[in-house]
Amino acid sequence: MRELIEDLKKSDHVVENLRAEIEPLMKLAESGMITVKLQWRDIPGRYLFTEEGLQQYPHLEHAFAEFRIELTGGETPLLRKLKRGMGEE
Repeated sequence: MRELIEDLKKSDHVVENLRAEIEPLMKLAESGMITVKLQWRDIPGRYLFTEEGLQQYPHLEHAFAEFRIELTGGETPLLRKLKRGMGEE
């Protein structure tokens, strides 16, 4: 996700806003400092996709969704089943 953000922030200031909002969490996650499941509401940035137009970058939206899933405890068996059904592993 970091690479996508770095590539896109040059041409879209909203991507830079996303980076600024989630940078602390990315650093904690990368360093292994997050040891408890977070709640969806505790992960900033989602509104930037729905309200500020970042959904135009599907790869970034997918990476952000995967990041949120990992921070909230990883994939559930139901999510894995749904992803398999959609051809996504």
